[in-house]
Parts: sequence; C-alpha cells; structure tokens
Amino acid sequence: MMSRPSSSASLPPFVRGPHDSSYALLSRRGSDFGSRYIQVDDTGVYLSSLVVTVLVSAVATIGILLFTLVVTLSVMLGSCQGQPVAVGADISMRAADISMRKLKCESFIMNAEVNNLQGWVVPRECKRNVAAYIESAYHVDFAGAIHAASDYLKTVEVQGDGLDVVVMDIDETALSNLEYYINHHYGAEVFNETVWDDWVYEKKAVAFKHTLKLFNELKAAKIGTVFLTGRPESQRNITAANLEAAGYKGWTELLLRSPEEVGLTAIKFKSQRRVDLEKKGYRVLTSLGDQWSDLNGPSAGARTFKLPNPMYYIF
Repeated sequence: MMSRPSSSASLPPFVRGPHDSSYALLSRRGSDFGSRYIQVDDTGVYLSSLVVTVLVSAVATIGILLFTLVVTLSVMLGSCQGQPVAVGADISMRAADISMRKLKCESFIMNAEVNNLQGWVVPRECKRNVAAYIESAYHVDFAGAIHAASDYLKTVEVQGDGLDVVVMDIDETALSNLEYYINHHYGAEVFNETVWDDWVYEKKAVAFKHTLKLFNELKAAKIGTVFLTGRPESQRNITAANLEAAGYKGWTELLLRSPEEVGLTAIKFKSQRRVDLEKKGYRVLTSLGDQWSDLNGPSAGARTFKLPNPMYYIF
C-alpha cells in the first residue's frame, strides 16, 4: 500500500498553491505571457526573442543616426577646408582692391613728382593717400629738398655785388596753403579760381619754416631772393603783405603775371621772366619750386631743386 505525500513539495506544479515561493510569476518558465516577458531567477536574466529584437533594432537605429551625423559633419568640414567661405572670400577681395588702389595712388603721386604727368586733378579715390602723405612724410621730404639747396648754395662762389640771386616760387614753396587744400579735399576737386582768390585775399598762408630759414641764410650770404609767382599782378599788394607777415622781409624782386601773360603756360611765363632777369645783369644761381614748370626752361641756374607737392600740378 502506497503512503500519501507528507507535503506539497512532491505535488505537480499545477496543483501547488499560489503561496508557494516557487510559484512566483518572475520565477516561472513558459507562463501565459508566452514570449513577451523578461525572466529573472537565481541563474540570471532571460530576455524573450521579441524584447531582444526591439532592443537590437533601437541600438541599430541609434547607431545609424550617429554614423549619418558623423559623415555629414566630415563632409562639411572637408568642404570648409577645401575652399574659403563666401564671407572670407569677400573680405579677401576687398582687401586686395584696397591694396591695389593704394598702389595706384602712390604710383600716381610718384609719377607727378618725376614729371610724368601733364595737368591733372587728384582722383577722388586718392584723397586719403594724399592726406596720409601730407600728414607723415611731406614735411620731411620738403625739409630734405631745402637742406639740399642750402648745402649746394654754400659751395657757390658769390660776387657780393647784389646780383647773385635765387629764384623762388611762392605758393607751396615759400608760403604754405595747406589749410586751404585740406578744406578742399587735398586737391581732389576741380580748381575754382574764385574760391582760391578769396583765400589769397585773406592773407592766411604761413611760411614754411625751412624755406624761411634758407631765405635768411641767403640774405646773410649776400644772395638775393627773387619771388616769381603765377599770381596775377592785381594781387601784388596782398601777396607782398602776406609774405612780410609770414617773415619774408628784404627780398630782391617780386614778379607776378601781367595781364598780357595770362594766356602763357607756366613754363613759358617763368622761363621768360628768368631770361629777363639775366638781361638785367642778375646771375641766377638756382631755382626752387614745387612744380616742374618752376624749374624747366632756360636761365634756371646750374642746379634746380624740386619741392614735393602731391595736391596739384601746373604746367
């Protein structure tokens, strides 16, 4: 005769009580949830095939997204390294344009100084270049030219009879009109004779200190100064007053353009006046001026000295 089991341990699973610890849902294998569960027991964690599929799909999707992002960033970086961006290109072109304009303006000024231009007005785009030169090297260059003339004249033998003279221009040579030209775009505008005449009658032009020093040195060396200017004879009194107010006192002669000479070029007018001086017995040692028309032609002396002037050109 068989004995009855003493406990539920030997009962089949389907007759065990719900309060058995081994009956817990999370410890069951093959429950009513089929393949949609996560099982945890003493041996570890078990995932159903559906859960594994979902997790693998999510990881794969994230991986694809990250890979796409990396590829996109790499392409963009390579594109930026391969060619400059539009803003950079625009800045580079603008800098190149400014540099070329600067070179052209500097070349324009240089050609004027070496007498390669015949009548011009400073281009508008070169106004800043002229202003920069006036504010920096202009006075140094001017002083250098005057010192060269002074050194040369110290080597010249003087007769001491009052007939040895230096012919000197007035505007931008003896007198500075920088205040006028600063107010009129440094020469970057068409010359207006009426406006200029108004300035002349104000007698506001000041002496170039280096020219005034040379003027006084010449007087001490018994060398006369002849001022030769393209200003009209009608401005004689106002010009003389301005010269004296600036410190030029005791010159030899002041020569201005007569009404009959108004139509002459500066070269013809000034060279003819120097010839007339020599006919009177004067010995022209040298000529000084800011224009080549002050120096070209006969009777200008054994040597001439050109002073800088980037603001206008008279021929």
